[in-house]
Amino acid sequence: MKTIRITLTKEGAQASVTHIFRSTDWPRETTWAGNRKPFATVAGKPLNFLSSLDTLPRVVEFQAALCGAEYTIEDLGGEAVTWEE
Repeated sequence: MKTIRITLTKEGAQASVTHIFRSTDWPRETTWAGNRKPFATVAGKPLNFLSSLDTLPRVVEFQAALCGAEYTIEDLGGEAVTWEE
């Protein structure tokens, strides 16, 4: 399984989400740590980084921009299979 960690930062706040992918199409498991509240969208909704492994960078970039956060995406290792396998 492939593990990806996304860390969000803005002045005075930090949160991270870890996705575990068995296949590249959708995270099997998602875990948040830290304070998500400062990273809500303008409408007050929490960010949602659920996406395929291939589109994740674009989704994170867009979502982070909605709340004015900086982000990093870390590949913590492992492999995910494609839906064809």
